[in-house]
Amino acid sequence: MEAIALQLIYDGAGPVHWDGGAGAFGLQDRHGALHCGTRGAAGAVVFDFTLQVKSLDAGSVVLCGDLAHGSPAERFLYLAWAATSGGFAQRFKLPLSTITPAQVREALDQGTRLTATLVDHQPRSTSTGANIGGTRPVDWILA
Repeated sequence: MEAIALQLIYDGAGPVHWDGGAGAFGLQDRHGALHCGTRGAAGAVVFDFTLQVKSLDAGSVVLCGDLAHGSPAERFLYLAWAATSGGFAQRFKLPLSTITPAQVREALDQGTRLTATLVDHQPRSTSTGANIGGTRPVDWILA
């Protein structure tokens, strides 16, 4: 299997309610561990990682690896903030299904990566104080 390089940039404020610190924010793997990013320009957090290309045909791409969650047709990443009391204060589900076969082929041929930026400057919470997570679509582009 070939590996494709990906980069996710999180430009956001984080959850409204969160008591975590260093090491308590990152991309969640299948075992629940968080993989921290590095601070980039203007405070954004940058996550560089690779996934394996399990299959690539004219209509779809299937990526796999420790950071890929969900069924083959609906793979996604979890961007998560761990709570000190256990569990997660908030998680965002970032679909990988928007990555096209053409993008994967081009990135592999050119030896480049696909990059996406999630902008979240206005975090929200419910009236009971729960952070609002959910699915956050991102556009993957050749970088």
